Amino acid sequence: MTERLYYDDAYLWEFDATVTASAEGKTPGVYGITLDRSAFYPTSGGQPFDTGVIRFDGGEARVTDVEADRGGEVWHLTDRQIPVGTKVHCVIDGERRTDHMEQHGGEHMLAGAIWEKLKGMTIGLHLGAEESTIDVELPEGRTHLTDDEIRMLEDTVNERIRLDAPIRCWFPGKEELASLPLRKRPTVTEHVRIVAMGDFEMVACGGTHPSSTGRIGMIKIIGVIPAKGKARVSFVCGGRAAKLFRKYMACADKAGAALSSPVDKLSRAANELKTRLAEAERKARVYETAEILGKIRAAESRYDLRIAALSAVTLPEGDPKAVAAAVSEYIAEKGKILLLGVGERLTFARSADVKADMNELIRRVGRGGGRPDMASGAGIPECVGVARKILMTEMK
Repeated sequence: MTERLYYDDAYLWEFDATVTASAEGKTPGVYGITLDRSAFYPTSGGQPFDTGVIRFDGGEARVTDVEADRGGEVWHLTDRQIPVGTKVHCVIDGERRTDHMEQHGGEHMLAGAIWEKLKGMTIGLHLGAEESTIDVELPEGRTHLTDDEIRMLEDTVNERIRLDAPIRCWFPGKEELASLPLRKRPTVTEHVRIVAMGDFEMVACGGTHPSSTGRIGMIKIIGVIPAKGKARVSFVCGGRAAKLFRKYMACADKAGAALSSPVDKLSRAANELKTRLAEAERKARVYETAEILGKIRAAESRYDLRIAALSAVTLPEGDPKAVAAAVSEYIAEKGKILLLGVGERLTFARSADVKADMNELIRRVGRGGGRPDMASGAGIPECVGVARKILMTEMK
């Protein structure tokens, strides 16, 4: 069984050990080794594995994954094989571990605050490459948090982070374990490890954590969405929160420069721009509708009393709303049939007093359907000409 050094010191980045097992993995070029003692953290409890290097006489192996088996051995997946009995010096990627500890520590404090303030039970942690999530079972089956609740949770956790309260991790005896005010029951019955943060959070956990709450830095909740009947809370802590703030500020500064607005008034400037844009689009649509309608009327031809007026038109791509408005206005008049192709979009329509089945017609020349008075679909521009010939032949 591997002695897990991170239990005693989560900031142990370098250590010496001896290889106790070495085997070629299932993937070519990947090898698995175990050590008599290791500070590499294996994937567990939602916290990802550590990476780093294992140095030995004659070379260096990169650690690309770490796993623990049921027997308590920690397997280090490497890009080189190292013989059993080799004395090694191991170096952990401290930046990656620190990031994981910040997210994991923040998750504990967030889960504790959700339980204390909202009686929500956290089901599990997923620590992603950019953000982390917890699924929370809230009373009465709620799957959302209000803006006020999110602010309250952030303020509570960040205030406790600033207290720089000590974080203690230990393996209590059975009697002590039974007396502890844990947030939720442990999922294991033996070798239960407890993590306590100040006097506001205590729960069983085998992961790595900062030595004090202050080293978490800060927390920012970035979203809450329903997920499998629970509320999925997304968040970032520490260095990730700082990077997110820089990203948002850079975006806000660019948007402010583009809108000639200070950052704190961006929302108003954006709404004003949205209103002006909508009005400009409305006016443009009026002109485009009139232009399309003019082209429809220009193509109009009269044949006999059964078809008072037939307009067969093909146009380039246009605003769908302007096209629809022109079609509606044209067939609102009496005695009109319109065969319109806009790009690959077909619209066949008629006035209420004309006896012709537009649904049947469009199916004969293209793909689509609709009502007898109006049908739409897709087809090449030549479909309009074919439909025109059909009508001229069958309605005379």
